[in-house]
Amino acid sequence: MTPRKAAAPARTKTSTRTKSTSKSDAHPPYIYGEIPDDAFGAKSEPREPHGPQAPHVIINRRFDYLINNPDLYTAAATLPGPAPVGRRPHYPPAVYLIFLCSISIFTSARGTAAYFQDEDWWNRVRSAIRTHLGDEAADALKPTGPTRSNWNHYFRTHLKPALERLRDISSDLWVEQALAHGMLCETGKRTSRVRPERRQVIHGDATVARPPSGHSEHTTVDKRTGEIRHHRVDPDAGICIEGGGEQVYGNKFLATAVRLANTPHSRVILALESIRHKSVEEDPGRESEGIALVSMVKRILTRARGAKAVTYDVALRGKHRAPLIADGLIVFTPQHDGLTPQSLLRYQDKNCTCSHKLYVAEGRVCEHRTTDDGKALYTPLPVEELECREGKSTRFYHRITLPCPEKTHTLRIRVDETDEDRQVDPKTKRQRFNRTEHLRQVPPGTPAARRLKGFRQDSESIHSRFDQAYPHERVPAYGARAALLIYIGYAWMNNSITRALNAIRS
Repeated sequence: MTPRKAAAPARTKTSTRTKSTSKSDAHPPYIYGEIPDDAFGAKSEPREPHGPQAPHVIINRRFDYLINNPDLYTAAATLPGPAPVGRRPHYPPAVYLIFLCSISIFTSARGTAAYFQDEDWWNRVRSAIRTHLGDEAADALKPTGPTRSNWNHYFRTHLKPALERLRDISSDLWVEQALAHGMLCETGKRTSRVRPERRQVIHGDATVARPPSGHSEHTTVDKRTGEIRHHRVDPDAGICIEGGGEQVYGNKFLATAVRLANTPHSRVILALESIRHKSVEEDPGRESEGIALVSMVKRILTRARGAKAVTYDVALRGKHRAPLIADGLIVFTPQHDGLTPQSLLRYQDKNCTCSHKLYVAEGRVCEHRTTDDGKALYTPLPVEELECREGKSTRFYHRITLPCPEKTHTLRIRVDETDEDRQVDPKTKRQRFNRTEHLRQVPPGTPAARRLKGFRQDSESIHSRFDQAYPHERVPAYGARAALLIYIGYAWMNNSITRALNAIRS
């Protein structure tokens, strides 16, 4: 059996699955056949049931879980201490890190300062400092906690310059926490590659966090009265388009996380990053969403080799999926709109007289035929197995069954980026075939794909809870760096709850 490749991938003359035609259409539609039952599941397969609802955790317990997280004090040890010159901080870095994380509990820096002035709440902090840093550190604390002025000074002069250091050490500690909970690690349970355990799947998403002020202009004039008004404007905020096409004004952040199956309060946020949402000229210091995710996941993999899959939304394109697939991951995202079927190869068996035109459509290999009325028909071919071969870079194959009147053929199709794909066509000056954009490891529309897509919804919950932690769903900080610090504090609070409740369950 010798498959013969087409000279070059060619687009079909169609671009939609709609079965009806209209005079306004530039091209006739194509017909997509029924998805077969195969390695990715059967149509009759029941959907997985919803897990139990998470119980509410009251403020007192959330605060106690936070201040008694030993990892928090490890991260605080990397923050800058008193400088040889200038105004000295009134409290050690651990207190200010607790203050940062508590903003997500008490909704604002003003509210947190008020609670820290209360003797009962401040004594809880003193007790935690005594437990984790010793009697000397606890006895050196003042009778009450930081004021808002103390906090603003440390936040501006010490914490914001140390953002990258705190972000990286926090992420490393969160990954270690996930491993300790049995997530992202190798297990003895044998699972299919297309159905990894939930604890082995990294899910991610980006969100637009609204700043305290929705104004984009420093000065506005009332057209009726002529009154001039001055406003504070977030220097980094901009108009962003979210998933539903809604325009939102704010700063864009990326988060990745993992959780246990059917276990409330088991989510561990793994990493956070501020990403570009303006043009490169306006915001050269941050990467775009896809590039930032690839970098983030690769960093997580250096500590957690047990990760099996990543699930994200359509912002992740083929060029972003390719390097993650090469690292051995199953990368699932919904199919991007506007992709047309692509010619793959013409299959011929030397022992048969048959010839089959194979195309890639809707994320999987299909056989191309033409109907009596001249429409293109793409019939999805059943995949018997998603094969994996490890080496310098991991290769994935679909082992496909190709029905034929003479005999049933079996062939293997690469679903990762090949050297030939990366070659540039001298005529078009473009990559010959963007395989990872059109051909998917787990095709959308299958039961296995729906399962992985469901895992990503947990990322929506992270961002929703983050927004709801603050009045009017506005992050109480101006600028992308300051807002990212607030998000890091929220993540510490979330992961501290997971750590404490996991210890109780154990």
